[in-house]
Amino acid sequence: MKNLSMEVISLALPIIFMLHDFEEIIMVDVWQKKYRKLLGISTSKPFAHWVSTDSGAVAVLIEFLILLAVSLISIFFQKYLVWYGVFFVFIIHFIIHYILSFRFHHYTPGVTTAAVFMPLCLFILYDCTRQLPYGIGTLAITCFISLIIFILFFKWLTKMIQTFGKWLSLYASKEK
Repeated sequence: MKNLSMEVISLALPIIFMLHDFEEIIMVDVWQKKYRKLLGISTSKPFAHWVSTDSGAVAVLIEFLILLAVSLISIFFQKYLVWYGVFFVFIIHFIIHYILSFRFHHYTPGVTTAAVFMPLCLFILYDCTRQLPYGIGTLAITCFISLIIFILFFKWLTKMIQTFGKWLSLYASKEK
């Protein structure tokens, strides 16, 4: 099988991310309503940081713009090391969805698209590992650094969701 070009592969990241996050955006409110009682007593409270769909969508927009920028900059400069690390973290994100659903013992928003896209993402990661001119040590360090950055970014973003909700409420309450 012929390798896909890195340009094409790089654009898969923001596309798969948005398809995955559409599931989350569409389902999180109805899911929280459906499991309100169970979420109140659950030791694992997935999506507790989502104040509202609109504030969560602002966070998704920020993530999308970052992923799109990483992909386009990688294509422009023909350097894919940062993209590889970000894509690796995206796969870890899918695994977290599996863990959340397992711990919650029910469906959680995002787990369906995580299951659908995981085989494709693993193949892409494998193919990129073969195509890219980096050693396994360099790739591993990049993945580790990307994971640390993602954890810090996610903590910041979950705090900002509260702020986004306040900004949106303030906008809605202002007179014309």
